Parts: sequence; C-alpha cells; structure tokens
Amino acid sequence: MTLPTFRRPILKTVLRRLNESRKFIEALIGPRQVGKTTLIRQALEGSGVRLHYAAADSPSPHDAAWIEAQWEIARLRAKDGGRSGAVFVLDE
Repeated sequence: MTLPTFRRPILKTVLRRLNESRKFIEALIGPRQVGKTTLIRQALEGSGVRLHYAAADSPSPHDAAWIEAQWEIARLRAKDGGRSGAVFVLDE
C-alpha cells in the first residue's frame, strides 16, 4: 500500500506517543473513512518501532482464535524487543 505524502498535523502527536514508554493499551478512534489506518501506517513507517500489524477488516469475520494468535505474535515481538517492547496494531 502506497501511503499519501500528505501528513495531518496530528501525526506529530501520534509519533510522540509511539516514542513514549508503553504501559497501557491506547486506541486511535474516529468515524469511518477519516484516515485512521493511513495515519497509523504513516506513523509506523520508518519509525524503527518493533511492531505487529494485523488487519481485522476482512470480508469474513475473524474468530477469537485469530485475535488470540495475533496477540501472541505481538507479545513475542514485545518480549524480543526487551526494554523497548513493541506496538501491536489491530486495525479493524
């Protein structure tokens, strides 16, 4: 997916939050089709942050086992990241 070159001002805030120590689950929420996926992908692109990105918006719904598997992948990446941890993006 090629990302647009246009950057929204809120991108700076998202980048700052990605660089803070992660202690809690955070959510990027908003109405449909406003650019949430583009924003987070722009923030993660080239950030150097260890991450696991999973898109849950497939035509057929994913079951609980799929979500658990994604969580486990993210947990292992966070463990491998040591003190830096990792970011898990579950994009609905």
